[in-house]
Order: sequence, then structure tokens, then C-alpha cells
Amino acid sequence: MSKNIIEVDPAKFPWLDLNRYTFCMGAENSGILYLSGQTASEYDPKLDRVVCKGDLLDQTRVIYEKLAVVLKAAGMSFQNVVQTVDYIDATALPLYRETGAIRKEYLGDNNPLGATGICVERLLRPDAFIEVSMVAMRGEKKPINPGWDRYGQLTYVPGVEVEDMVWTSGFVGSEDINGQTNYPQDTARQVELTYGIIGKVLAGAGVGPEDVVKTLDYISPQCLLQYPNTADVRRGFFGDRFPASTNIPVNRLLRPEGHVEIEVVAVKGGDRQEIRVPEWEQHYGGLTQNAGVKKGRMLQISGQSSVDPATGATVGGYDIVAQAEQAYSNIARIMGEGGYSMDDIVNTIEWVAPNGMMDYRKVGEVRRKYFGDRFPSATGVSMHQILGRPEQLIEVTAVAVI
Repeated sequence: MSKNIIEVDPAKFPWLDLNRYTFCMGAENSGILYLSGQTASEYDPKLDRVVCKGDLLDQTRVIYEKLAVVLKAAGMSFQNVVQTVDYIDATALPLYRETGAIRKEYLGDNNPLGATGICVERLLRPDAFIEVSMVAMRGEKKPINPGWDRYGQLTYVPGVEVEDMVWTSGFVGSEDINGQTNYPQDTARQVELTYGIIGKVLAGAGVGPEDVVKTLDYISPQCLLQYPNTADVRRGFFGDRFPASTNIPVNRLLRPEGHVEIEVVAVKGGDRQEIRVPEWEQHYGGLTQNAGVKKGRMLQISGQSSVDPATGATVGGYDIVAQAEQAYSNIARIMGEGGYSMDDIVNTIEWVAPNGMMDYRKVGEVRRKYFGDRFPSATGVSMHQILGRPEQLIEVTAVAVI
């Protein structure tokens, strides 16, 4: 790991033995801290195993206690948090709204941050109802709200700006028809409306589509057949300045009428570097994303799976370890093409298909190969499926701070 990256592993973490894992609790560089996703998992000596206890609200409170300890170990607090993502098991949805009171208790009032909540196929721990990941930054936070009143009642805002960084909440596109909120059944139209919202948030921070370094699309299963039609919407919004992108089919969106929920990260000012791997162009050239985009101190990598971009072929059969090896090899190739190394990575997200869960723990050996004994922070969740071919079991996205 780069000497500039600070691994954050609290000296006292009573819930778990942190030495057992191939990730750290948080990784910080240049004032940007990525925290690993937390569930309510804790070691129970009576059962001699790790468990998650209680209902959704009990587990949410344990998660925020854990995150508070990690933030404190980094010399930060919840006042530094700029973005949260909640990954929710479908069985916990009836109680999910009630977690807002717990969020408010820990995050406090007048604490602007972006937020996204999605319903996943399941969490890695079968007794977990929710997992929460966070990003925090040193510096003054400024809320971004184009004047939408409803956010005054919520525990998050449309976007937040800290120094040169802009973080948004997740958005689903809708339109007002005769005073009624309407979610078009045409996926491309819904995504077009979503980018209209995102454009207003970006403008509120004084940035534009060309400043976006990352998009993350959470895709509802109901629109998978229509989803390829959104490529032209992206071309219309970004022109030829595509960000790094990851596109994940999830169990469902919290808004049942929603087809795609999109969150973005943008960087104000700084030189923009688009990383494209020459030998991948034959199979990569028509996509509406770059393999990697660096702007300012932020480098975002598009989601990588078991596809070898040089040939377009899926490798590894139904072996998740072999597939993870290909995904991490792709990431290493992108980093090298840009003049960087795996040591610069501060966070990964591993998205696992349901039929890859049985052997998922073995992926830790692949992480050891690429990261040595100093690991970035990480989150792992199970999604509805990998967007692509049925044999694909894992997709990995990565973030580096240079």
C-alpha cells in the first residue's frame, strides 16, 4: 500500500478480531477516508462464532457504534461523513424507515451528506439485515440543494461539496404530470429524467458532466431488457467525456416504480486523465464509460468482472476464485496503464452473484496476491445477478486516491 495511505484499524474493536480479514476498517489518503461496509456482526464466545443479533433497528445501532469507533481512530467523527450507502435485506424493508431516527441520533442535525439505500439479494452474513458503508473527508462541508423542500425532513441532502469533491445521493427520475409524480415505464426516459436531476445538483456546486469521475447505476430487475437503451442517454449527458461506471442489478429499488437509481462523484478543477487500455479497444471502444478516470486526487475504476477485455471472453468457468483473479488482474492493468499501482487503492466493492456465495470466502487469497499484507477498505454484497452472462459470479470496482 502507498506510504501516503493510512490504514485505519482501531486498537480496540470489541466486536471482531480484525486480523482475520483481507481488508482494513478504513483507508485514508489526502484527507479522504473510505470506511469498510459494516454489519452488526460480532463474535459470540458462547456460540464460538460470529453472529448478527436483533432486528433491523438493533443491528443499525450496532453498525453506527462500530463506524463511530473507526471514525474516531482516524481522528474524525460523523460530522466528516460525506456519503453513506445502506444495503438492505428485503425482509427488513418494513422497518427501514425507522432507521432514520438512529441515523439522526448519530449523524446529528445540520450535517449535510449524500445517501443511497438499495435492496440487495442478501448480505454476506445470512443473519444480517443491513450493511452500511461511508466515505468521510477532512474539510468544510457545504450542502447542495437546488431548492427541493422535501430534503428538509430527511437525514441527507441531494449533494455535498468538500473542497474540490462533490458527492451526490442516489436519484430515481420522475416527472410531474397534472400535479402527480409519475415514473415513466420507459427506462431510457426515466434515466433521462434522473440525469436532469443530477445535472441540477452538479450545477449547484459549479461543476458539469465533464467533471464527473464515477457513476454507479443500481438497476431494478424489471428493466434489465430495456437497460441497454440508456446508453444514448449517457451519450447525450456526457458527450464524449465518459466517467468510470459500474452497473449493478439489485433485488429492487426502494422506490418500487424506479428502474435505475444513480449516484455520482465529481471533482471540481484539476487535470482530467481518462485511462483506456489499448489492447482492449476492440471490445471496449463502444461503451459509454472509461476503464478509469482520474481528476484531481481521485481515481475511479469501472467495475471489472471475469471478462478478459482483450478478447471479450469470460474466463474462469463457474470458479469464483478464477473469476476474481481476472477482475483484479483487469484492475491492476488499468492502474498500470495510468501510471499507478494497486498500492494506491483505498477501497473495493465486491458484488457477488447468489450462485457465487458458496466459495466467496476463497476470494480473500486473490486479495492477498494483489494487496500483500496491507489491505484497502472493502464492502461485499450479493446482488441480483452480474450484468452480462449467466456464468459471471463477481464484479469488483475500486477507488484510488493519488
